[in-house]
Amino acid sequence: MPSDPPQEQVVPWRRRALDQQLPTAGFPAGSGKPSLVFLWATMFLAAAIALGFAVNNQRGVPPAVVDSQRDNVSKVAASMRLTINHYVDGLDQRIATRSPSTPDPEFVKQVVGDGTEWNGAAIVETASRRQLATAGTGVPMQLLPPTLPVRDTFPITTPDGPALVRSIALDGQRTLLAAQPLDIDELRLNPSARQGIFLITPDGKSTLMQGVSAVPDVHLPVVFKGLAQSQSTEGHPIRVTEWLNKQLVVSSAPVGDTGATVATLLVADETGGTSTVHGFLLGLTLLAVTVPSFLLMRLALVSPVRSLLKRAKANACGEVPTKRYPLRVSESHRIARALALTSANPSSATARRKRWRWQWRPTVTQGLVLATVVALLWPAAAVAYALNAPEPPIPSQLVKDEESRAEAASNVMGKALNNGLQTVTRLSQAAEAAPDPTQVGPQLKQEVADKHRFRALYQIDPNGAVVTTAGREPLRKEPLHGETGLDLDGETARVPLVYAFRVAPNGVATVGEFDIDYLLGMLRAVDGQVRIVDDDLRTVFDSNGFRAFQPLEGTARVAAAEALKGGTVGMAKTPDGKPALIAAAGLTKPNPVAPLKWSLVVEQDLAGLRLPQSDGRRWTLLVAGATAGVVLLTQVWQYFVFARPLRRLATEADRISDGKVEEPISPQRHDDIGALAMCLEVCRQVRHTGSSRLGGASRLRGPEDDRTVVLPEVPQQAEVDRATLWYGDHARPDDRDERS
Repeated sequence: MPSDPPQEQVVPWRRRALDQQLPTAGFPAGSGKPSLVFLWATMFLAAAIALGFAVNNQRGVPPAVVDSQRDNVSKVAASMRLTINHYVDGLDQRIATRSPSTPDPEFVKQVVGDGTEWNGAAIVETASRRQLATAGTGVPMQLLPPTLPVRDTFPITTPDGPALVRSIALDGQRTLLAAQPLDIDELRLNPSARQGIFLITPDGKSTLMQGVSAVPDVHLPVVFKGLAQSQSTEGHPIRVTEWLNKQLVVSSAPVGDTGATVATLLVADETGGTSTVHGFLLGLTLLAVTVPSFLLMRLALVSPVRSLLKRAKANACGEVPTKRYPLRVSESHRIARALALTSANPSSATARRKRWRWQWRPTVTQGLVLATVVALLWPAAAVAYALNAPEPPIPSQLVKDEESRAEAASNVMGKALNNGLQTVTRLSQAAEAAPDPTQVGPQLKQEVADKHRFRALYQIDPNGAVVTTAGREPLRKEPLHGETGLDLDGETARVPLVYAFRVAPNGVATVGEFDIDYLLGMLRAVDGQVRIVDDDLRTVFDSNGFRAFQPLEGTARVAAAEALKGGTVGMAKTPDGKPALIAAAGLTKPNPVAPLKWSLVVEQDLAGLRLPQSDGRRWTLLVAGATAGVVLLTQVWQYFVFARPLRRLATEADRISDGKVEEPISPQRHDDIGALAMCLEVCRQVRHTGSSRLGGASRLRGPEDDRTVVLPEVPQQAEVDRATLWYGDHARPDDRDERS
């Protein structure tokens, strides 16, 4: 009989066979991958924060100033568009309700009226442009396009300034032309910044409407290049070579679809950017905290698992280690003890058990918790530093812009309310002229459906009974005060109910209850938190959500109280000296809204201002949050994917160390933890069956939940007797005859 091969040849063969059976951990299955991902991600974040501070180190106009100018000019354009739409709607309504018997000269006089809306009108022959009837200042025919539009509104530049022309075809031969000079509401400009407001027509001509021009007129075409007929709001600084530490800021916004554009120019001071040295130090401190945390992760999980796997493979192949390195993690120590006890000769198990002395060792979870605490030190310190840093000073230009923003928002809200009142007045006059007031019902429904300005439009008789209604159910409870105007119903506490009304001489009143979403939409279009309060400083509207008639608190209350006295108030500091950016303006224009005695307050969140100091703080908080996210992600990854399975495997190892080797160990993982489990199962089989189950033995492979059971050997004589018994019971008669 041939002798067994020597041990130095058997062990390498077992190792090769075992390696073919063990799983190979690829990304992201390896136990070392989470810590490497943590290291790479934090190195990227350290570079990102240093680069972010370096990129924003350039001197220039604070982006907050550019953003503020862009927002203000858009509000000016929105206010102009609201006025133009009101004029156009009134003209279209007048044409639609024109009596066929009204002669052209009389009709153009009605169009012009007192000149507040349209100061010139003409009816011309469409083909020849011969004027059939004119009124007011007339229409500059030489400035009109070659082909008159059928129904359109367009701006032109006259010797007296920009004007708006409305062209409507009355029939196949005649066209009505109405003209109105374009104007801009009075704004609070900054004289020290040489701020000016311009209006640009589609032909590229610009007209200074308010303020002064910061550059000579000869350079305006270059400054305003590309802004004519632009459909987007724009804003950018321009560096002027001759100016020291100053730049020209240009902002523009289209006036609806008219083709006109509002633009602003001002001279803004340059400021320094973020500190490159500060960003470099932040990145360096992040790396200084990352390295020890990374090393703790490797010491707590990666190194013990790799050392243990190397030892487990040697035990599973029957190799006698020449030197054993201590395993200072509890789970690895317990598994190594089970490997050593099961892979050796069973007779020496008791002696080997005595060589394992008990001592306290940290667990993998404890090591990972310590690594997490160390890694989170930098995000916590960065957040505390950023939040405790002093607030940056507010540039004076932002305070002026905030005052302009409050005035512009006040004007827009005032125009919206006044337009609603005029609509109610027009409908009341139409009902007064009709034989039956209920005949205006279709007009009420059309107004509610088309404009979305009112939630309800209705008429009530002198006794207070509703005669005709359109829209939703009326909510007004208090009686009407006066003959016409705007009012706030204080009896309806659920919502602030604002309504316009007019009482006709016959006693029939027309009432329009404004839609709250319609009014709030105008406030939400303003940058910042916008609130409207009454003369008792109770909140009527709030763009950020509110409870009706809740008292106004804080610094905004101080600004609103000052604005109710008249004028506009801007505040750069709170009463206790902290930075703030608040402005308030009274709703006094147009005149019909003044009796409401409202004040509009605009307050900015300083954290959202794009100032250099705020940019550095925002970038620090962003990187700190990203770092905390990376830390938590990688630690959760390590805990659930590696620490918990390793702890379960250590529990199985304790059972084996106690001598219970009958129950097999299922790998259930395709990584280094699964390889450890397979090596431990090999050693368990060796302890249970013998050295023939070492690494070279064949083993079945299947799903991860399949259990591997080693069947005991069947004696040879028992196998023969069992086969004879089976054949004796199942053989055919002729087979029995042949065997006999």
